[in-house]
Amino acid sequence: MVQFTFLKLFNTNCFNTFVLILLYLLFKYKLGKVMNLLLFPLIIICFIFLIYYGYKDLKFREINILPLIIFSLFSILYQGLFIFKDNLFLWKMYGLQIAISLIFVLIIYFLGRISSFAYIGEGDLYVILMISFSCGFVVLFSEIVFLIALVLMLFIPLYLFIKNLIFKNIPKYSLFKSLIIMFLGTPKDIIKINNFYTPLETLKLKDNKIIRNIDITPNFDSEKELKNIKIISRSKKIGKIWV
Repeated sequence: MVQFTFLKLFNTNCFNTFVLILLYLLFKYKLGKVMNLLLFPLIIICFIFLIYYGYKDLKFREINILPLIIFSLFSILYQGLFIFKDNLFLWKMYGLQIAISLIFVLIIYFLGRISSFAYIGEGDLYVILMISFSCGFVVLFSEIVFLIALVLMLFIPLYLFIKNLIFKNIPKYSLFKSLIIMFLGTPKDIIKINNFYTPLETLKLKDNKIIRNIDITPNFDSEKELKNIKIISRSKKIGKIWV
């Protein structure tokens, strides 16, 4: 559920979601045995939430945060009644890791407001908080999971580049521009492109000629750009663009 825009790399929500699921289970399985087996129900519920929101994000590119809020409140109540109880130290550690998560999320949010290159969807930030509320008193757990997921995302450009080489998807740009676009996306039929895609090329008409260029800057209004591309492609019979 993680939507991290870095040079308009690509929409990474789905992949980040399942990276989070994998890391969350690996970490929680080990830590759950140390802390308390009573955390297991929260692990299962959080696992279901991550899969569900991964699907919703992939399908509709938006999520309903109300269930996340309800589950977070339930996590506080559940852990307070069955795990922390009257242990002041555990409550302090839990409060500390929640406070750190809130600060972390706010920093990421404001960085995204300052620079679109560091933008992360607000729904993704809510998911980070949900993991934080449900992971007991393990300080920095949700932040570490999130950061590891982002690091693993760096392997995707390599996958895209190899895929483009195998299928001989070579753009007609300079060597430098071609290498950039081959690491960031793939060509796709324009008629099959919907609003979930972000174009990596721009099409413009000048003196009745088409001028194509790459555009790898973050674009949060891709619908407008795609509409323009489709209009030009219909009049000039252009089949594919890089997305």
